[in-house]
Amino acid sequence: MKLTCILAAALLPGLFLAGCSKEDPKSYSKVDYNKDGKIIFEELIVVFPDLTVEEFLIADADNSGVLSEREYNRFRQARDAGKKLDASAPPLAPEPAKPAEPAKPAEPAKAAEPAKPTEPAPAPAGAPQTPAAPASQAPAEPVPAPVAPVPPTPAPVAEAVEMVVAEATPTKAPAPAAATSYTVARGDNLVRIAKKFGLTPQELMAANGIKDADRLEAGKVLTIPGQSGPAAASSEVKPAVAAFVADYFAKSSAADVTALVDLYGESVDYYKKGKAGSDVVRQDKAAYFERWPERSYKTAAPTVAELPGGDIKVTIPVDYVVKRAEKSVRGKATFTLLLRPAGGSYRIIGEQSAVLEHK
Repeated sequence: MKLTCILAAALLPGLFLAGCSKEDPKSYSKVDYNKDGKIIFEELIVVFPDLTVEEFLIADADNSGVLSEREYNRFRQARDAGKKLDASAPPLAPEPAKPAEPAKPAEPAKAAEPAKPTEPAPAPAGAPQTPAAPASQAPAEPVPAPVAPVPPTPAPVAEAVEMVVAEATPTKAPAPAAATSYTVARGDNLVRIAKKFGLTPQELMAANGIKDADRLEAGKVLTIPGQSGPAAASSEVKPAVAAFVADYFAKSSAADVTALVDLYGESVDYYKKGKAGSDVVRQDKAAYFERWPERSYKTAAPTVAELPGGDIKVTIPVDYVVKRAEKSVRGKATFTLLLRPAGGSYRIIGEQSAVLEHK
């Protein structure tokens, strides 16, 4: 029996190692699914289903919208102790400063080279050449020529000049950045919405008077502060954008899954699924069309906002009717499409929708 165990250990070392080296499923590298060096809310809630937005905001000590490894370790220490991270938790210890590199010794200064004797400047053409003095004799110092006295220049008579003091033009203070709005979609949370607009969750909560970060209902219209300039909403819709939106709803009504998926980019911020590929979009659309075989959409004028980097956010109010067998549902919703220019058209890189009312 003893000999059998020794042979098994010698022949199957991989099995023994595999049984002893089980990686911690809650380690930072495991929770960071996409291996980008940071943990977002959606990644953390997979491992800790009872996570709340409030607890995530407390764990995010630097308000960056993501957790670094040090922030995650503090969060996990609290969870391993059987409690949630709250405002009473000790602050995150500052990161230890890196030791300064020793200064390199200064190189010794080079000895100055002896100055070379100055060569006399060449005489102009036609000037008599003065023979050079012997090296043993010092050259005679030149005698300066007498300078003729310069007669004093009479002071000019000053002309009377009329002094005109220009009045300073008051500088107008820059107008405060205008606020825009955002309709909360299914699966949205404050962390994701704030990150989308370059804000912190606390700024978003303050602008909308939100007390509880976990009570965010789909369809609620949020005020997004400071979104002026190119990111501000505009009623002007380019013909190419209007044509793209019309094509999107036409293919959705016709249940043309293949043609509809062709309108999407390779990676899409897709509802509560987060970043998804075209295969996820295809499965979701096919399942929806099977559940509601008949669909019709009546769209109102969309609102367009140009975002930094060239992307376009289009919000479309929609009256919809969906039917199956003897059941019919109608209502109002808003669709939000994030479009990225591609050739002469666009590709969808983000999609959200919110049902405002239904019957």
